[in-house]
Amino acid sequence: MKKLLITILASLTLLSAVGCSHTKQDAQSVSSQQTISAESSETVTAEEKDHQLEVEELLKGMDFKGVVYAEKNGKTAVVFADNTLENGGAVTSDTVVPIGSVSKQFCAAAILLLQEQGKLSLDDTLDKYYPEYTAAASVTLQQLLSMRSGIPDISEEILNTVVSADNTEEQNNAKLREYFFSRPLIFEPGSAYTYSNTNFMLLGNIAEKVSGMKYIDFLRENIFTPLGMTHTGSIDEMTAGAAWAQGVVYRNIDLQPGVTKGAGDLLSNGKDIALFLNELSSGKIISAESFEAMTTDYNDGEGYGYGIRCDFFGGIGHPGSIGKFVSADVIDTEENIVVFLNSDHINAGQLNAVLSGVLNCLRES
Repeated sequence: MKKLLITILASLTLLSAVGCSHTKQDAQSVSSQQTISAESSETVTAEEKDHQLEVEELLKGMDFKGVVYAEKNGKTAVVFADNTLENGGAVTSDTVVPIGSVSKQFCAAAILLLQEQGKLSLDDTLDKYYPEYTAAASVTLQQLLSMRSGIPDISEEILNTVVSADNTEEQNNAKLREYFFSRPLIFEPGSAYTYSNTNFMLLGNIAEKVSGMKYIDFLRENIFTPLGMTHTGSIDEMTAGAAWAQGVVYRNIDLQPGVTKGAGDLLSNGKDIALFLNELSSGKIISAESFEAMTTDYNDGEGYGYGIRCDFFGGIGHPGSIGKFVSADVIDTEENIVVFLNSDHINAGQLNAVLSGVLNCLRES
């Protein structure tokens, strides 16, 4: 049977906020897999126990199946995992999961880092990298990052007719470039906003061109390894049997080689995502100037910066969807809160409700 094609969610629609019950439960009712004390040697305060219990009560009341990981004031606040792997084992907070378009933050950080290294400029036009593209001279890297290029998005129809799971990554990327480079732009570059995964597919390939490394290797050398992100990698690595990817549910993700690179290609877990967001916002991956540029809204209220949403549930972050998985991450630097969610049992709107409820619990206390 032909595999289902990848679908990467363009954006999530904000639902009304979900309240957080403050009913206290006996701490002994929390399972060893879910309680924060089982995964941290730090002293757990009464407030931190309250966070865990309140969020767990909320999630169970919503019949949430998936993973939630949250930090507040630099400490683990919530660890919740309730789902089953395809082999029948239990999902834990360490389980590696597909994060879809949450991956775009990493691509944007990589491009900004390459600019800091003097290997490219956001003012570069695409003809520098793709001289065969007739519209390339009018499109900049900055416009790719901010979704203002006018290059159409990758649709399921395109994926069904242009790429193949039997192709190599290079063959699929070549076919996609041939397809898009022969189509007109949907608007004049810089004049409007349209979410397009194609932008980040091109950025991932440009990162390879200027770094001289495979995109995932550049991320690992410059971000994953320095930060200690030991459970983050690419979909392609997962199929190759990476030790950290064993047991992950992935059969409903179509593996068209190279298609999601830069746009939705990563696997990770809550602890690694929290590490990334904390270090990104504190200037330890890219400079403070680059971070400010990354989190500026370039789209007249759309709230989109460079691979990240600038006003996302009161913080910054990004939603994502791939196959049947939905994810979201958010960091609220004013409240010092980080949250990561992933589930293969709910839709985008339900994920919004869960994320809103979790954040309310953490902010109310």
